[in-house]
Order: sequence, then structure tokens, then C-alpha cells
Amino acid sequence: MLFGNMKYNLYLYLMFKRFISYMNKISKYNNYASVTKLTNKERRDLAQFCLDYCIDVLGQPKNKGIPTFSIVKNNKDYYGEYSVELEKIYVYYNQCNTVGLFISTFIHEYTHHTQNLNKYEKVLSKVGYSDHPQEIEANHMANLHKQTCIKLFRKSI
Repeated sequence: MLFGNMKYNLYLYLMFKRFISYMNKISKYNNYASVTKLTNKERRDLAQFCLDYCIDVLGQPKNKGIPTFSIVKNNKDYYGEYSVELEKIYVYYNQCNTVGLFISTFIHEYTHHTQNLNKYEKVLSKVGYSDHPQEIEANHMANLHKQTCIKLFRKSI
């Protein structure tokens, strides 16, 4: 009977460890957790997951390569940007502040990668940023996919 209790205690211990690990992931990678408190490697891993998610879910344009990304600290007054010439996504993690905003920004910028941006500037000068159809689409995609992406990321680690 003693060995039966030891197995049960070991089982409880392992279940408790898994629960604590799960709770740590939830708190470290929730919508409102600080992205600035993550290490550079953790931010890069999160960005790589976002890129893989975007390619799988949003698709990869046939006439473009897979974009690269850079996760940097910057004093710009916006969260990120997409370089058409370099096919590169920039996320300014110190501007994003939260994991949720980081993920939304990445998805937003990836959406620009999927768009034809040839007339972006011309339309921008006519309608402005907030009424720009490509910005509206990018915001919609970010809002639509943020929660699923963060949930899948937490399951993957």
C-alpha cells in the first residue's frame, strides 16, 4: 500500500508542476503582460511564432518572399511598420508595451505584406490613415486573429 501512495503522490506532484507551469505561461503571455519584461529571445520566439501563424492562416503571396522581421526598441510614435522594399516587418516592442499589442502589430504588418501597396501613398493622401482601406483591413485582421494566435503560442511553449 505504501508504494501505491507514493505513485499517487508523485502523480499529484507532477500535475501540480504542470499546473504551475501553465499558470506561468498564462501570466507571462497574456494580452496585458509586459512585452518589455520578456527577454530578446522570448520576443524573437513570439515574433517567429506570429510569422508562422500568419503564413499558415493569412497565406503567403506568390509574388513575394517570406518577410523577415526585426524586433527593436525605437522612439517612433507608432507600434511597427512594414518595409515594401526590404519585405521586412518591424515591431517596436517598447511602443507596444503588451504582448497582445505586440501580436496585433505583427499581424497588422504581415497583412501589409500580403497587400498590393503600389497605390498606398496616393490613397493615403486622399483619405488619411484611419480611413485608408488597407489600414482598415490590417486592423481587422489583427483584431480577428490576435486571440487565436496568443492561445496557440501559449500551447506551443
